[in-house]
Amino acid sequence: MEEYYRKRAPDYEKIYYNCEPEIKLANIYTAKLLQDYLSHRSVLEIACGTGYWTQFLSTTSKDITATDINKEVLDLAKQKTYKCPVSFQIMDAYKLAFEDNRFSAGLANFWFSHIPKDRIDLFLTGFHRTLRSNSRVFLANNNPQFLPDGRLVSFPKDENTYRLRTVSDGSEHYVLKNYYSVNELITIFSKHVENFNESNIYFDDYFWRVAYELK
Repeated sequence: MEEYYRKRAPDYEKIYYNCEPEIKLANIYTAKLLQDYLSHRSVLEIACGTGYWTQFLSTTSKDITATDINKEVLDLAKQKTYKCPVSFQIMDAYKLAFEDNRFSAGLANFWFSHIPKDRIDLFLTGFHRTLRSNSRVFLANNNPQFLPDGRLVSFPKDENTYRLRTVSDGSEHYVLKNYYSVNELITIFSKHVENFNESNIYFDDYFWRVAYELK
């Protein structure tokens, strides 16, 4: 998956500009939600990619520490203009090298579907460790109804699902892509977030968004 996003880095943001008007509106709604929910906070962003969502976040947040595993996408992200202080770091999302309770908010847009199911608890535990009490968290991803360009692929003895995707050099990659229903999201997050329920989820025809506050 790292190789796939490394190769796709120059073309990644085309998905936001070359999509149907309804999806563009859904993306605008997502941006508005995260801007409002994470405003005036010091935010840790996981898998920031080329900084597409970082741009929106920067208009309302206090400061952002944006991380990704790939240098190639971070190089592109650094070329953008932001409205608040933003620092970029190459970092493994499962091994966050930050002290406990450093940030007052967390963002992970379009990353959660790439987490192997047996590593979700590991990720959320490590992510939450870096956040203070009363921190806010926002995540967004595709929902099960949104499969615009291909069917899911599965493999024996593997609980995850994949999408076969082709990049500009012609190479094909099986990219881990798990989709979740509202009930599945409640099951996942209620183990880590007190009183998490359906009111924490914004679900439409294309995306789910999860917003919650840590105690």
